[in-house]
Amino acid sequence: MKQTLAILIIGFLLIFQHCRLTKPNYHLTLLEAEYRYETIENIKYNLDIQLSTKDSFTGKVDIQFVGKRIRDLRLDYFQGEIKSIVFNDEPLTQFEYKNGQVQLPSDRMMIGNNSLSISFETPFAKTGNGLHKFLDPDDKETYIYSQFEAFHANKMFPCFDQPDLKATFQLSVTAPKNWKVISSTLPTSETKTENPEEVLHQFPKSKKISTYVFSLHAGPYQVWEDSYESIPLRLFVRKSLAKYIDPKDWFLFTKDGFAFFNSYFGIPYPFQKYDQIIVPEFNFGAMENVAAVTFSERFVSRSPMTRNQRENLSDVILHEMAHMWFGNLVTMKWWNGLWLNESFATYMASLAQAKNSEFQETWISFFEKMKQWAYEEDSFSTNHPVEAKVNDTEEAFTQFDGITYGKGASVLKQLVFFIGEESFQKGVQNYLRKYSYSNSTLVDFLKELEFASGFSMKKWSKDWLETKGTNQIELTTICADNHLYGKIVQSAPGPENKLRDHKTVLGLYFFDRSNKQISYEEFPVVYSGRSSQAILQVKSCPDYVFINAEDHDFAIWSWTSVNKDNLEFVLEFDNDPMRKLILWTDYFRQVSLANLSFDEFKETAIRLYPMETDTKIKRWLLSRLTSDTGSSYFTSRFWFPESKRNNHLDSLQNFILSELTKVKAGSDEQKYLFLSLIDSSFTESSQKRLYDILENKLSFPGLKLDQDLRWNMIVKLSSLTTDRNKIQTMIDREKKLDPSNRGVNSSLAAEAAEPNPKVKDKWIQILLNPKASDYSSSTLRVVSYSLFPEHQKGIQLQFLDTYFAALDQFQHTDDENYLDAFAKSLAPDFCTDETLLILKKFTNNHPKLPASVKKTLWKQIDSEKRCIQIKNKHKHKDLILE
Repeated sequence: MKQTLAILIIGFLLIFQHCRLTKPNYHLTLLEAEYRYETIENIKYNLDIQLSTKDSFTGKVDIQFVGKRIRDLRLDYFQGEIKSIVFNDEPLTQFEYKNGQVQLPSDRMMIGNNSLSISFETPFAKTGNGLHKFLDPDDKETYIYSQFEAFHANKMFPCFDQPDLKATFQLSVTAPKNWKVISSTLPTSETKTENPEEVLHQFPKSKKISTYVFSLHAGPYQVWEDSYESIPLRLFVRKSLAKYIDPKDWFLFTKDGFAFFNSYFGIPYPFQKYDQIIVPEFNFGAMENVAAVTFSERFVSRSPMTRNQRENLSDVILHEMAHMWFGNLVTMKWWNGLWLNESFATYMASLAQAKNSEFQETWISFFEKMKQWAYEEDSFSTNHPVEAKVNDTEEAFTQFDGITYGKGASVLKQLVFFIGEESFQKGVQNYLRKYSYSNSTLVDFLKELEFASGFSMKKWSKDWLETKGTNQIELTTICADNHLYGKIVQSAPGPENKLRDHKTVLGLYFFDRSNKQISYEEFPVVYSGRSSQAILQVKSCPDYVFINAEDHDFAIWSWTSVNKDNLEFVLEFDNDPMRKLILWTDYFRQVSLANLSFDEFKETAIRLYPMETDTKIKRWLLSRLTSDTGSSYFTSRFWFPESKRNNHLDSLQNFILSELTKVKAGSDEQKYLFLSLIDSSFTESSQKRLYDILENKLSFPGLKLDQDLRWNMIVKLSSLTTDRNKIQTMIDREKKLDPSNRGVNSSLAAEAAEPNPKVKDKWIQILLNPKASDYSSSTLRVVSYSLFPEHQKGIQLQFLDTYFAALDQFQHTDDENYLDAFAKSLAPDFCTDETLLILKKFTNNHPKLPASVKKTLWKQIDSEKRCIQIKNKHKHKDLILE
């Protein structure tokens, strides 16, 4: 009986798995990927593409592969037209093409060599995924670029679209004669065709790479050329933006990277050339296509770049370059290993900056951006282990988050602190050599690190990579007789969290109050388990002690109590910006934990701002005070009655204006202060001030009012102005002055920001039907993020039912970037118990929402809870609006 039951259960499971594998569904599951990996290998693509300015392109792909098993075979191809299929030299007249896949029948498969030839026609994308087409409003030129990660190569051509089916690519492209065509290799020939208006570009066979890092870009791009040793370097941008590009910085940062990475990895750059293409309407910051990296036009500034902008550009260039080895040369087997790409590239970019660039402040920036993103993402109920379980390619998109990038990189930084830089580098070199041009798993990576360092990686991986959550630590110190007794108590809040082994730095401050000076000492400390203790011999008892002084650890310091006077003395007189920013961040975290009010933070920040000398810290302080999005002192004022709110905001503006009179003309700080002035404008007096600036009645010496700053002010004023005559005249004038894509998008943002329910309804109806719209997804995202600023929550409330109804209509096949932006930008964030209840009810009642939408809603629920908690903290101090 037991044997019969077991057979029945196994039979049921096999049938269930077969149904899962054969049921037509666009997104590729892990089971399907494993099934296909076991079925075929040794894939070669020969692609022939005909490009034009039409709405679609045609092509033919010849695919050769080796069959390992006789099975039905899934071929991925999304929303194009298949004109013919020839499978092993015979036309395939009967085939199923549904939901983005073609089922190739097993009776045509052979063990050994197989051939597949497919003619197709694909519409150009306007979502930024697949092969995207853009018409430049400046000069009416057409530009095309590809974006394939994670599952979008099949939106250009039929293929086996998964990372562990690496293949070679041989490409031929026919395109208009004035276009440049860019791919993974340099073209071997560019010849005329029968049509005198076209040129045929032929490219040699690529090395073995994954489909998601193959690419094609074309258009009348402006190009600059350089080289690093024997590596050809090229930089491309559309012609209308060329005047804003400084190729010197781009090539400098690129050469910095090659000099470091060639040495660090011990493997020379593995591809033929290195192109960087700045493309319009890009969904991300950049993408590591093999030898043809794409960058967002956000990296093009229409005014001189600040040091922070240049540092960020250097960081992104280095991040994408690190991928050429870690991601492209060696690739994760499936999307659960995405962190092997992104965490490593994030860490390596900062290491490269620290070791071989002008930006020695890189680890401060890492702490400010990546580390805080990681802490925030890991605090949500949607958090996941660094090495996450990913069931399908829809879930893969949700893994591009602060855990995969920030936490993973922070964990690597902690590991290097444990085992040492030399051991880590040796392990990485061995790993890259062993798995070049193939795919790897977490176990593969850990084996090489363990062999090189002698450090047991199994427990470390279980603790840091395979479980989720952030440890919280409390620090208690007692000092007597030149001995400091320290106790670290560790906790693991949240489900599936655990206590971990940490190595950190204890920082000790000694005050000379009469001379307004401090001295500093630090000690490395290892702690684990629930409680750890240490006794340190010190020259005298410290006045202030803090933990994770150099930011090697990944943990939240929970303040049980704080001597505010001592903290402010450190923040005022320490000259180390890293230590100060860590302390400022810990101090501001007390606001998010509802241990401190925004008013208390603002009081400290405004008192110490004029004494601060580090521009990075000043910019950070301004963002916490004046940002008109997220959690800031400015946004918290909308909890209060109008008269009190306006008094507070006028006071904030007066502080900024006072600092603008003192700041160095033309400095980065001046620009940050001016942006803060715009962000924190709300009252009638501040609106009048912006109008005066736009009309040249008020100016600040040294501040260049570029076109982007002008649009920034106009969008802000449009969101505040009910009398439309004056602002509409300004919008119309700027549209004529700035016909660029940025100008068009900014004018639409200004329109969408108008505090008028009829205007909101017009745009929401467009946003609800993006496929029927003439606008690209990029433009619609700009509009969506401008629809409901902080001071228009009353209007947003009227559209709450429309928002939820829209989420219920979206499909799993809809573009994930658009779904993500729509859900985030219009999510109800009213900081009320009523909103929280509505969000919970809707999310619980709709478990089959697209993955990106579901994650956004759960994060919004967590954010509402926190906001209510912070708001309640202010209730005990002041009267606030209910």
